[in-house]
Amino acid sequence: MSSFMQRKWVRVALPALALVAGLLVGWLALGWGLFPVQWTEAWVQDLSPSEQQKYLDVVAESYTLNKDETLAQERVAVFGADEQSTLLADVETRVANRLHQTENILVLGQDQRPGWESWRTDSIMVVALDREGGQVGIVSIPRDLWVDIPGYPQGQQRINAVDYIGEKLEVPGGGPALAARVISDTLGIPTQHYVRIHLNGLVRLVDALGGVKVTLDCPLYEATPKDATMTEYVPWSLPAGENWLDGDTARKFVTYRSVTSDFGRSSRQQQMIWALRNRALEVNLLPRLPELLSALSDLYSTDLNVIDIARLAQFGAGLSPSDVHGMQIGMKMLKDYVTDKGEMVLILDDPALLEAEKEMLFMRKPLETLGKNESGKECPPPPSQ
Repeated sequence: MSSFMQRKWVRVALPALALVAGLLVGWLALGWGLFPVQWTEAWVQDLSPSEQQKYLDVVAESYTLNKDETLAQERVAVFGADEQSTLLADVETRVANRLHQTENILVLGQDQRPGWESWRTDSIMVVALDREGGQVGIVSIPRDLWVDIPGYPQGQQRINAVDYIGEKLEVPGGGPALAARVISDTLGIPTQHYVRIHLNGLVRLVDALGGVKVTLDCPLYEATPKDATMTEYVPWSLPAGENWLDGDTARKFVTYRSVTSDFGRSSRQQQMIWALRNRALEVNLLPRLPELLSALSDLYSTDLNVIDIARLAQFGAGLSPSDVHGMQIGMKMLKDYVTDKGEMVLILDDPALLEAEKEMLFMRKPLETLGKNESGKECPPPPSQ
């Protein structure tokens, strides 16, 4: 391959690993096949410290699902008598506190279009890495969530404007730091790192990978802008089954929401994460990480260094489909709200339900199930013209 072609490949390929490494990390799961009773029959005190923690994780998840304190007491009775009361208290709060113990990365998908001075963040996710348990949880946050913004003269705005506002106000740490604070204050999810990715880079990275595959049980019906004015939309769809997406089609897949709503789009964004990860492994992109990071640094920004990202990419290469879970901050815990200016937005309506949903993050269906019609219901019909 000529040096020109090598440079060209390097220029277009990095986002695959920047995105995959920033989004998908962690493996070595505690399998659900290891039921608590099987662990109880073992000499738990002879297990290594990490194995004991996995055992306690299983007990804690069982307690969270069933709220059976008697059963939990039986499961911790295999430890020494002087430890049991402390371990029982830990079991009863372990799952609830998990997002405060994981390593959480804020992922911001920036959409700044030609001629726009400002930008909006059309994709907002928190990727939670449970390194000890070998699990990854992804929380999607709706762009229309109405939030309080510290230091912002107007006081409140949609969460998708926070990154831009942070840069404009020149707050310490910029937009990502302000977004992290707002998410922590509003949703109780702390983050320690960030990755900001320009959505235009998605087109280049998917094309560099030769496309990605997504599988749909039902056809996808959406609408895309007819031209750059974005004043008129035209129907766009994907059939059920395997779909091979080029860069432009992938952007449509994760960007538009006229028919399927912001929540449908968030689900597809999580599905795209897994598709990118799989394709990056198929083309053996991981060994090229250092040179790719250097060559395509204009497409993303992060506070992770090269070593951090290399470690994340290494974990990502070993991910199992059953150990990556996703959830959305959805309408069960939100409600519609009209601002003083007449804007239709969303506000948090049920904080207690939000906490319960967060507890269940690592017990949710794996990311690989996205796109599958597991309910058995008929596929939705095409929208009327």
